[in-house]
Amino acid sequence: MIAQAWGNQKNLRLLTSDWLARQRALSQESSTLPEPIRKEYEALGTSGEEAEQAFPLPSVPIVLLTGTKKNPDFPGNPLEQDLKLEMHKKLAARTSGIEHVLVPDSRHYIQNDDPQKVISAIERVVKVKRNAN
Repeated sequence: MIAQAWGNQKNLRLLTSDWLARQRALSQESSTLPEPIRKEYEALGTSGEEAEQAFPLPSVPIVLLTGTKKNPDFPGNPLEQDLKLEMHKKLAARTSGIEHVLVPDSRHYIQNDDPQKVISAIERVVKVKRNAN
């Protein structure tokens, strides 16, 4: 059987056994996670739906950062990382003007794992916006 990953994201699928193992691991970790991170997990489905409804995106500079590091010890993570990369590639292809940057030393919290990548992305967006004015 196949289960959907990340809430209602129709294109992202994990084997049911992988999904259940992932959910068990998240449930076990959930009690130790800070409240903001726990709320982030709880809101994944809703935020995916909201992102889909935002199209077409406005014509503004966008830098999409994708962490590609995998954690083979966390159930479903290697496949989930591949699926996230696929989803981000589709987003970049669907939207003109997106600069898609892969961040190999980060999974999700790029601002913690590679803050300079985030700072550089912000600087590029500001520069493009300033040059347009």
